[in-house]
Amino acid sequence: MKNLLLAVLFLFQGGVLSAQHCCVNDSVIREIQFPLTESDTETVFYYFNEEWICGAMPDMIEPDSILKIEIKNDEYDNRAVFITVSPETLSQLKSKVDETYRNLFVNYDPQCEFPGGNGKLKEWIEANIRVPEGYKGTERVIVMFKVQPDGSVTDAKILRPSKNEAANAEALRLVNALPKFRVKYFTPKKAPLCYAVPIVFKEPGLIYIR
Repeated sequence: MKNLLLAVLFLFQGGVLSAQHCCVNDSVIREIQFPLTESDTETVFYYFNEEWICGAMPDMIEPDSILKIEIKNDEYDNRAVFITVSPETLSQLKSKVDETYRNLFVNYDPQCEFPGGNGKLKEWIEANIRVPEGYKGTERVIVMFKVQPDGSVTDAKILRPSKNEAANAEALRLVNALPKFRVKYFTPKKAPLCYAVPIVFKEPGLIYIR
């Protein structure tokens, strides 16, 4: 059993990260300190006696106390590791988790960013925006949208519109054309994330100063 546990841990070690990540401040676009890679978005969830315990990891129990290990999908369709232990071991694990995290602030909010870092989002918008013909002046159109667990963008709608309907239509087109975001979840239940992004329209040749 010990060798089996080591094999499972080795198999998934690339996807296992501590949940004690730094708190991210909210803004119009949530900035992540370091760009997420594809491998960063892969989180392994461990269940003990069919229960996901926030903060519980296999190295918190003795390998010899493991009765069974399975790899299967959980109720949220995550590929997860299910570990069976005795009721006594489960009680000890819960006590250890409580003792470990009692005095710590652990942020389990998901992380989400544009591929390459949120700074790249502005570059992508500037490279792909189509300013309506004859557009005059400068303004910011705010578009709200949802990022689904797979990173796709849905439900785009204008939060702060322009009086120019062509600009509104272009802002929606841009957001709907966004590539998939990278999303990192720290809990098995994965819900869509709501975001808003400013789309800056400026008259060709005009210098825009924020």
